[in-house]
Amino acid sequence: MNTNVKVLAVIPARYASTRFHAKLLAPIHGIPLIQRTYENAKQCSFIDECLVTTDHETIASLIRSLGGQIVMTSPECANGTERVVEALKQYPPANDFDIILNIQGDVPNLEPEVMEKVINVLKTDDAAVMSTAIMPITDLAEAQMNSVVKCVTDLNGNALYFSRSLIPGSKSELSGQYFKHIGIYAFKRDFIYKYASLPATPLQTTEDLEQLKVLEHGYKIKTVLVNSVSVGVDIPEDIQKVERMLCNQNK
Repeated sequence: MNTNVKVLAVIPARYASTRFHAKLLAPIHGIPLIQRTYENAKQCSFIDECLVTTDHETIASLIRSLGGQIVMTSPECANGTERVVEALKQYPPANDFDIILNIQGDVPNLEPEVMEKVINVLKTDDAAVMSTAIMPITDLAEAQMNSVVKCVTDLNGNALYFSRSLIPGSKSELSGQYFKHIGIYAFKRDFIYKYASLPATPLQTTEDLEQLKVLEHGYKIKTVLVNSVSVGVDIPEDIQKVERMLCNQNK
């Protein structure tokens, strides 16, 4: 492992949300969702620096009150990674980092160990330009939810496709092998700028999944299989799921 690799974590924190208004400020056992995401990232030993980029002063004020760094970005950013890139362009020290870790702001109980594994892919594989995490889905009902993004990979762990639909399909019965995508991406620094320069693609637009642009333009996303209890918060009911999991972890 190259111990000189420097990692900058950036948490995109958009205020508006179609399915759950102002969800990043929703309390989880009394603590705002975005605060939990930020504090988890600060616990990751592989991260050298962490900042939050947002379009709303309420989120910015909260993170500043925790001693965190903020970069304000436009509410017009199309997705989280575009918000990260806009922030990097406003933050000159970004050029000192080798890996940019995009931690989606709505995953409040993402384990630091998962972050480390995603980062480690790029630390140890010179050819890899982007990595992310997937985990097994054990509940068929969850696999069939549109809000849960599924992933299929090749035999080397490279993502073949991400979908809100149930993949892989089966002619006769449900396969039982489904994997959920976790909201975290690591990029080699130069590649995240390349990502931003690529035009939007048909499947990206249809599925509303930013990572599909990478695959459609012919680049690879390396996945790492993890055991995680993390929950992405898309709808109000997800808050209760996170609270139950936090209670179980603390027992």
